Amino acid sequence: MSRKIMFSKIMFSPIPFDVGWLSFLLPLFALLHCGNAWAACPPQDIDIQCPNHQSSAIYDNPAGTAIADPVALCPAPPATTAAVNWTLDVGAGNPACTKTLTTITCADATNTMVLTAPSSPAPVSSLAQFSGKVPSGFRIFTARVTDPNNASLDCTMTYNFNTLNTSGGWGDPHITTVDGVHYDFQSAGEFTALRGRELEIQTRQTPVATTTVPGASAYSGLATCVAIYTAVAARVGKHRVSYQPNISGDPDPSGLQLRVDGALTSLGPEGINLDNDPTAKPPSGGRIMKSAVGDGIEIQYADGSQLIVTPAWWPGQQKWYLNVSVYGTTAAEGTFGKLARDSWLPALPNGSSLGPKPASLHERYVELFGKFADAWRVTDKTSLFDYAPGTSTATFTNAAWPIENPTSCVIPNQPSATPVANGIAERACAAIVDRNMKADCVFDVAVTGNPGFAKLDEITQQLQPGATVTTVNADKDRYRQGERVTFIATVAPKVQRGGGAPAGTVRFALDGHKAGDPVTLDARGRAPWTSSGLRAGRHEILASYVPAGWGGLYTASNGAKSYLVTGGRKGGHHGR
Repeated sequence: MSRKIMFSKIMFSPIPFDVGWLSFLLPLFALLHCGNAWAACPPQDIDIQCPNHQSSAIYDNPAGTAIADPVALCPAPPATTAAVNWTLDVGAGNPACTKTLTTITCADATNTMVLTAPSSPAPVSSLAQFSGKVPSGFRIFTARVTDPNNASLDCTMTYNFNTLNTSGGWGDPHITTVDGVHYDFQSAGEFTALRGRELEIQTRQTPVATTTVPGASAYSGLATCVAIYTAVAARVGKHRVSYQPNISGDPDPSGLQLRVDGALTSLGPEGINLDNDPTAKPPSGGRIMKSAVGDGIEIQYADGSQLIVTPAWWPGQQKWYLNVSVYGTTAAEGTFGKLARDSWLPALPNGSSLGPKPASLHERYVELFGKFADAWRVTDKTSLFDYAPGTSTATFTNAAWPIENPTSCVIPNQPSATPVANGIAERACAAIVDRNMKADCVFDVAVTGNPGFAKLDEITQQLQPGATVTTVNADKDRYRQGERVTFIATVAPKVQRGGGAPAGTVRFALDGHKAGDPVTLDARGRAPWTSSGLRAGRHEILASYVPAGWGGLYTASNGAKSYLVTGGRKGGHHGR
């Protein structure tokens, strides 16, 4: 089935990304309820009650750290109930732990969850609370409260926990799943990347010809030819959004085309509101806006999920290629999704597992590029993309790509990208911080010879929500040996999005040694530290920003500077 489309070009204008409300996301526990009724409830995000604002949010916590503020579980039992049983199930493979009005502890190798219920004669209306440690990645657990004397009083709730790992795909499709597993997926066609309650994201992957066969993937051990992301489509509530090259099929370096419900759409400075209602239960809709850096788009979902698409034009291939990043979501199905139990790959659409990684490379190839790829391919019925008349998802599908054990990655009638030395690629990717993304960047640039992959990754890195930069300066330019000097660390967002100044503390170090206690940032994101007097010579001052609490808007960063103190009365100050 084709969707007939009129053609025109889109002109984008920069707009600020307004997420100021997130600055109020401070951790206070609250009741997550289902209409205050004792009944089975669907999976829900933890509801965080914030000062001056209420917003549904994922319960985020840095991996492995303790949760200081307990989360109340289930509605309060009726006052007439004499006793209740609490059950906590921390996931498949871990036994449920059941006690009556006491403390319950469930633990596995990576996680400790504690359920505390009131002891008799404490009022039964008191709520049980969760506390403990959250592992890296995505975790789901179920809490149940029952009345042993009244079967009708039964509340079961499922809670979604998700630490703030980057999920998405970039370059020659390198994917990081929502639970932090990193793998390569070079299939060609259109796939469901991520799917959840109010969200679905689909990606189009296109083969790229290269003059050499790339090396093996570190995760799968398979050496295959490569592909790139060339288009993205998304469901936002009841709306369908596509962001793709000119659907005529003619190379068009002027820009990608944005469509909403099939209609070619211009994105102005005000953005596009798609029935955005963060107060709905569950939150619905979202908003499309121009990225703060680069030429991409961002979709902010009402539930707090964020999709960022960053494009670049590849002149040598006459193609657009994309990085696709998803942040702060509890969606867990798709090629970016959560691994199934005991599986080396994300779960299939029916939730089933492909099992442990096969020992045979051939079986790995069959599972990854056969069973797994085919399971997540979109169909004409499920596709969110827009197509020119006479075309469909089949037009972009190449089920034979990538071929097994290739001896050549040449594609007839297509130009072949020529590789460059690893050293050249490493220099091009020097600014990339994330370990996986840096390795992927080096691979992409080396295999294709295109330094644009490094530039695109830099933009993607800048657009990561909460990324900060910390700078260090002294309170004056010139000072003498022994004089007290105040160093000022300033923490600011890498990309201004209207969220206010970062909150938290700065830890100072002088010449590699701890310097005083942590200093709290002021309302402008600044923290001072005063030395007791510096000797003549060069000194290194390091400032390390530590964000406030868990679930905050900003991420940690370091800043450093070198100062020269002279012994004369007219000593100078020099920064490096």
